[in-house]
Amino acid sequence: MDTGLIAVDKVANKIRFYDPQTLAEMKVLDSPESTVHELALSCDRNMAFVPLYGDGIYGSNKNPNNKILVVELARQAVVDIIDLGEFVAPHGMVATRDGKLWVVCDLPNKLLCIDPMNRRIEAVYDAPAKGAHLVEKLPDESKLYISAKEGDLAAFDLSRRAFTATVSMRGNGVVRGNGSGSEGLTPTPDGRRLIVIDNDRTELRVIDVTADREIDRVPLLPYVLTNVKRSRLAKLAFSRDGRTLVATSYATALAWIIDAANYRAQTMLPLAKGPMGIAFPEDGRTAIVSSHDSGLLTQIDLQEKRVIAARDGGAGIEVMAFY
Repeated sequence: MDTGLIAVDKVANKIRFYDPQTLAEMKVLDSPESTVHELALSCDRNMAFVPLYGDGIYGSNKNPNNKILVVELARQAVVDIIDLGEFVAPHGMVATRDGKLWVVCDLPNKLLCIDPMNRRIEAVYDAPAKGAHLVEKLPDESKLYISAKEGDLAAFDLSRRAFTATVSMRGNGVVRGNGSGSEGLTPTPDGRRLIVIDNDRTELRVIDVTADREIDRVPLLPYVLTNVKRSRLAKLAFSRDGRTLVATSYATALAWIIDAANYRAQTMLPLAKGPMGIAFPEDGRTAIVSSHDSGLLTQIDLQEKRVIAARDGGAGIEVMAFY
């Protein structure tokens, strides 16, 4: 049973804790340095890891940080800080069952393997594409996938400890440009596919993880033109039962409720400005979306495919997770 919801408030540089049923705020932690961005939970859901990215955003991070906060979830307290030394601008992270923490640092363009118990960097790998920003793992932990702001998707084999493939994020040249990378990504619950949203075309790229190749491309409709000079972040998450895929588009203030059995069966919902984070309560019926630019937590009924409530949500939450 979930005991809480942890949220990373990037705008206020705070970590917030909410009651998992009522979404009432229970506790707030001030970050010791700037600025909190992403989030990963340990596999036993005892600890959370929050990177200190720096005081800017991608492409304008003039004072990058190089640390990761370790949060004990039961105590709702920061219990350690991992210093990454020369590896600045840590962002996307994922924890694996062997106790390792995998982190991408976008300025040096590195993938790090960290032993958080000993606060030690075990290995460093060169990411293949510029702007490595988010990382996800397959359910069987055979591979990691790294999305890049300005390049192709990369596959990393965890047993071989090596990058083994890239998947083009370029378009076909027929409509809406040639693509410029990706950000949001998530594996399907069965681990057979990876779903990625490209930055330019706002399309779902369906990747066969056995061959590491694109097998389908599904537009999120309606397509909205956005400014290439601004963040075009889009994120994805499957519901706990695996029946629904939720996508958010920061630039357009839209979300999509998508049938996981048919990605073309979509319901579009307008949300408050700047939707980013997605989390699923235990009720199995709803999703929570954080609007980074509006300080709002929006509840969506997944069965009725409509917004049912909105609550105060800090100054600007980027990501959330129930634990």
